[in-house]
Amino acid sequence: MKYRMIAIDLDDSLLDDNLTISQENLQAVRRTIEEGVIVTIATGRMFKSALPYVQQLGIDVPVITYQGALVVNALSRNVLLHYPVPLDLSREIIRESKKNNIHLQVYIDDEYYFEQHNKYSDLYFKVSGIPGKAVGPLEDFLVKEPTKLVMIDEPENVLKWMEHYKEKFAGKLQVTISKAHYLEFTNIEATKGNAVRYLAEMYGIKREEVIAIGDSFNDIPMLTYAGLGVAMGNAPEIVKSHADYVTYSNNDNGVAHVLEKFVLGGRNTL
Repeated sequence: MKYRMIAIDLDDSLLDDNLTISQENLQAVRRTIEEGVIVTIATGRMFKSALPYVQQLGIDVPVITYQGALVVNALSRNVLLHYPVPLDLSREIIRESKKNNIHLQVYIDDEYYFEQHNKYSDLYFKVSGIPGKAVGPLEDFLVKEPTKLVMIDEPENVLKWMEHYKEKFAGKLQVTISKAHYLEFTNIEATKGNAVRYLAEMYGIKREEVIAIGDSFNDIPMLTYAGLGVAMGNAPEIVKSHADYVTYSNNDNGVAHVLEKFVLGGRNTL
């Protein structure tokens, strides 16, 4: 099979634990682009948080951000697709977070807001590199549909809340874990799988010609859509169970291994 499009997750997939792209991964992505294959990023991150990596890779096609809620042209910054969260559901999530004393962030126009600074807002800033804004009560602040909302808590609590909110918002919202501390809420149509399908159809590419690479629960929709769904070696077992292939970990150039093995003809296979 000749693969024509590759969608790669950032955190814990393309990025190592130091939030950097290894030279091996960087060179493999650039060589893949030179071969005429479309390479895009599919991340839960904000666009502005993903942009430095997109520029480092030399990607000039639309990129998938906010779990698929926002697809943006990497060069022109034109928005191709935007699925925000309805206001009534957003306010319900705000009330739930207040009731359960969970830190919540809302994302509007590629900025994010929360009630007050705490260890969880500091944690998010450390990973994203983008500062948020403390605005007091979110229910008073929110007057526009947000692109997404994120609860941040301890990993064991996040797993518990995911099951609770998946049931509560079934058929209304996408509820998924992106990183161990993050529980993300997006529009029911906003998944990485739907966004990858949108781009593939835009370019006239069959799903069998797509590779998707990721590590977490939010990557499962694109792993199951793609002709070749690849889970990182560091992915949870449930994510691996949805994949066609398991590569090396994010700290062992797992993305480069996939590109060398399935796209670049095995040259310089790691």
